[in-house]
Amino acid sequence: MSEMPYLIQEWEQAIKQIKSVIAARVNVNSQGEIEEVHILAGSGRAPKQIVRDVESILVARFNLQIDHKKISVAQVDDEEEGSSALVESTRPKLVGVTLRTVNGMAEIKVELLTGDKLIEGLAQGPSSSHNKLRLFVEATLKALAPLTLDDFIFATEDVGITQLAKQQIALVSITLIASAGEQSLVGCALVKNDDREAVVKATLDAVNRKLPFLRHD
Repeated sequence: MSEMPYLIQEWEQAIKQIKSVIAARVNVNSQGEIEEVHILAGSGRAPKQIVRDVESILVARFNLQIDHKKISVAQVDDEEEGSSALVESTRPKLVGVTLRTVNGMAEIKVELLTGDKLIEGLAQGPSSSHNKLRLFVEATLKALAPLTLDDFIFATEDVGITQLAKQQIALVSITLIASAGEQSLVGCALVKNDDREAVVKATLDAVNRKLPFLRHD
């Protein structure tokens, strides 16, 4: 059951991606089965449409069948939907990266923008090709650290550049450590002009879906 809080968060986050959904809360029983799904949505779509979308996304992504009677939808006026836009506006975005190498040691700085706040993280270590990529992951996670609750820690597991369909892809593996257990997170990003920026974007891809649940601001 240690994975259950993370599974619930994954379900809720998937539901929140449905059009007009502002917030979602999933309640489970002692066996981990879904008992209730509570949805807060804007008034732009019919509740039955939203319920069908919830059923569809749970089946498609998680192979979960749920009785539509367990899904309740509360609606607010469209102008009150600003909370979902607020989450998107505060999602960290890459501003820039800096690499300095002196005597075989690398210093990495990653700058991110969350809302109107600029945050940065620094990481240092040997300047081997692979380790520099790892340092970009660690600098990104250090930039995010002040935003997250102290109970949660991100640990870098692996990073690499691979090729898929003639495209270079940055892949990052991170472990989220909490008192309830651990969860593996994986992110990816296309390498366009700079593999360093792609690694930072892959790191953000891995953690951004978790940040709304971990932030203390």
